[in-house]
Amino acid sequence: MHLSLGAGVPVRVRPAADAAGSTVYYRRRIIGTRTNQESGMIAYLLALTLGATNPSGATDTTPAQAAGTWLVSDVTVIPADTDEVLPHRSVLIRDGRVVRILAPGAKEEASDATIIDGRGKYLVPGFVDAHVHLANEGAIRDNKDPAISGLDLGQTHRYDRQVMLGLLKAGVTGAANLGGGPRSDEDLLWLREEIAAGRIAGPQLYVGKRINGPRAAVALQPAAAVPPSKPEAPTTAADGAEAVRQARERGYDFIKPYQFLNRETYRAVVDEAGRQGMITSGHLPELGCASCADRAFAFAHPMDNIAHSEELTRYARIGSDLSPRDLDALVDAVAERRIAVTPTLVTLKTIVGMYVQRAVPLVPGDWAARVDPVTRIDWAPPANRYLSQAFRDQDGADTFSAGYDFARVLTRQLWKRGVPLTVGTDASLPGLVFGVSVQQEMIELREIGLRPIEVLRAASINAHRLFDPTGGSGAVREGERANLVLLDADPLADLHNVSKIAGVFAQGRWLPMAEIDRRLDEGRAFEQALTRQIQAHKAHPAE
Repeated sequence: MHLSLGAGVPVRVRPAADAAGSTVYYRRRIIGTRTNQESGMIAYLLALTLGATNPSGATDTTPAQAAGTWLVSDVTVIPADTDEVLPHRSVLIRDGRVVRILAPGAKEEASDATIIDGRGKYLVPGFVDAHVHLANEGAIRDNKDPAISGLDLGQTHRYDRQVMLGLLKAGVTGAANLGGGPRSDEDLLWLREEIAAGRIAGPQLYVGKRINGPRAAVALQPAAAVPPSKPEAPTTAADGAEAVRQARERGYDFIKPYQFLNRETYRAVVDEAGRQGMITSGHLPELGCASCADRAFAFAHPMDNIAHSEELTRYARIGSDLSPRDLDALVDAVAERRIAVTPTLVTLKTIVGMYVQRAVPLVPGDWAARVDPVTRIDWAPPANRYLSQAFRDQDGADTFSAGYDFARVLTRQLWKRGVPLTVGTDASLPGLVFGVSVQQEMIELREIGLRPIEVLRAASINAHRLFDPTGGSGAVREGERANLVLLDADPLADLHNVSKIAGVFAQGRWLPMAEIDRRLDEGRAFEQALTRQIQAHKAHPAE
């Protein structure tokens, strides 16, 4: 992309690169302190560098959209960090922040503000999917199916835009991506900066780096020799720590330890992430699971967040017959170490549905029409392993059903013990649509006993505290970022009302639902063209 300085002189801005020539995206949150002037200059230079960089080489001339000034008048505010409800407030939003929350009758000079009528509406924090694997153009390039990886996606990042708009349509203004392939991650790091700059409408992205070892490293009886260690697949403490440092340098926001890390590597990854100021959210390591000592080791060196509640049941080799005393001990171990948990109950429920129905469960409302053609391929066999022959046994169905039931019991106990819960869905698992799956998970938490305000807190405040502890609370409060959802009905009276969305503030930019739908509809022609490409490849695969 070209910039123009002075008298029309074109200047090509290039990204920073490491010694191997790979693009490096420096993290926005920098450890240490700087003056406001220094920080502003750094942000300006990074915006020039990163904003003009496109990993695909495509040209995208979309101008940055200023955050602007908005006044939501006579609205009921639900801050969500406490149980209070603030009726008949006017909320002034300027330059991406909540500037004032005005009591009834209070005045504020805001002649530059665009007025949004909030009568009968409810302003709540934007929702965060704390466990997602975002579809993006980089993931398409990583795909092993030539019908997908060979698609002509054009040069406007239309596919990425459609996915981001789908999240906003569901009120999701934040998303934590728990690892993908190399090009997928590169695309998301670029996309994160484009969204922050206002060139693409989307949620605030937190991009995680998955660090995993070879399966043989944790097998009790490995079928193959453990390959030599390297940062890309570490089996030593040195390479595990180096993998974290490389992730930090490349601009990742957090680390996802995966299950095939051995003892020394897992500990090195978690410890180095702490030194680098990066949180850890992922899978408990298998460690062979040979003894209670293995389990005690993982809890002695805990991650900040466990990405699935069933990780605890699988890891402890327990099931629905766990005694109340043992369950209490497990929950106490999590609570005492201040570990957060992302239950992903809707994930288990969807898997059970595929086992029982032998089909992908129905998608809520009109969201089925929003499923893009690439995702539809991933939802069908053979890509969808849950519909493969290997999963057609009754024992498997019974096991998953029992696991789902017990995960609900466990999650309820974690909540009662005060363990911070976050809302995550593991989309793009088949049957889970980006965005609306967050609303489904919120209903799951409500059904196990959480009050509506507690569900809202899990879907917003808790995730912000986890992934961006220095960036504010995520509440609807003065000084906080304006990532907000304006609802047409009271979510505290009926949590299903979280789906009745009038519009969202994403990075302080107002998008009414009609505008989101209009932009999504603009992308229909692009999606239809993708469908034709896929059909042509199936008809003539050798060409």
